[in-house]
Amino acid sequence: MAILERFVPINFSGGRNYVDAATGWCWPRRVRKELVYLRGSQRRFFRISNRVVRCRRGMLVGKSGRTTQLTTGRITDCSATVRVNYGGGRVALFYDQIVIRGLRGNFSAGGDSGSVIWTWDRRRNPVGLLFAGGGGLTIANKMTRVVRALDINLYT
Repeated sequence: MAILERFVPINFSGGRNYVDAATGWCWPRRVRKELVYLRGSQRRFFRISNRVVRCRRGMLVGKSGRTTQLTTGRITDCSATVRVNYGGGRVALFYDQIVIRGLRGNFSAGGDSGSVIWTWDRRRNPVGLLFAGGGGLTIANKMTRVVRALDINLYT
């Protein structure tokens, strides 16, 4: 559905990483701006804000992912340092990451990477971009860092 436009290279040599993200060009008429989740067998659509906000410990957040659909969680850390295993002996160190624990089971699972994480309130402001997880925790890049690293504006 998209053509790779730009990406942030990952340093696997022990250097600092802050973002694992990319953008793609798509045909706007073929892609909806709304996010989607399934409720039973019905699709539900909703929008999020384009106003990025900073992470706050204890903040209630949500996301709609391919695998786990619509989930809610609570931010437990806004400045974590994590090692992420990309397979094939490639491990990268990420600094200043958001850590989220699901409220009812896991917040995310494999296949949910790339989901926007937003405030669980009526504003639905973007906070992070999901990119890793395990052991019941989800790891996200700060959306402030993502938009800066990719030099993008959010249009929702």
